[in-house]
Amino acid sequence: MRKLLLALCTMLPVIFSYAQDISTDGMGDEFKEITGFGRRQSGFEGIQTYSTHTVNGSQFFMANWYPGSITTADNQKVGKSYLFLYDKVRQEVFIKPEKIDYVILADKSQVKSFTIIADKPHQFVQAAVYDSTLKGDFFEALVDNNNYSLLKLIQTTYEKANTNDIEKVKQGEFNDSFVDHVTYYLYHNNKLQKIEISNRSIYKVLKDNKSKVDEFYNNHDSEERNEGFLMGLVNSLNS
Repeated sequence: MRKLLLALCTMLPVIFSYAQDISTDGMGDEFKEITGFGRRQSGFEGIQTYSTHTVNGSQFFMANWYPGSITTADNQKVGKSYLFLYDKVRQEVFIKPEKIDYVILADKSQVKSFTIIADKPHQFVQAAVYDSTLKGDFFEALVDNNNYSLLKLIQTTYEKANTNDIEKVKQGEFNDSFVDHVTYYLYHNNKLQKIEISNRSIYKVLKDNKSKVDEFYNNHDSEERNEGFLMGLVNSLNS
């Protein structure tokens, strides 16, 4: 374990201070649960939630720690005996050794990809792998293939409750929220292109494969146009 921990610390320069650039409205229950796994460290406040009261949604991809792995920029893989937590707001990955009580923050510039194994394996890849001009974000690879890959970018923002929204006030909705803003991308022939879950966007982006798209639509005409539908379509293009 000691050798593995030393190797991880060597590969991932990990402790960063966020005390100066994080809004500190208070520490919510999620933060208290996380700090229960380890002792406070310099800059550890960066993992906190943004409110002391009930907030809809979450700043984390999964609210709990899960097993997984990280592949570093030089293609070294670390994962055994570690748990992972992904902060969607700042696109940061936290790592906690299973048997040692502290949390470390991975240096994003040293992370090529990481996987969180929860309901299923969720693979995230540094956006710069697909487009060198994109830095600091992680794509979830919904379909990872040498032909067509389907990528999902989740950008989460913390939004205060709008007391001027009459409809929400009528419903008694006064909570602040973490709101996910999702963008899908198709990667093909070294080209990254946005794609929406709409017939118009799908046919526009995949105009060179119209016959295959038509075939998929004919076989899945009754299915709801959602993320699963888009994944199925991309998988059909790769078959």
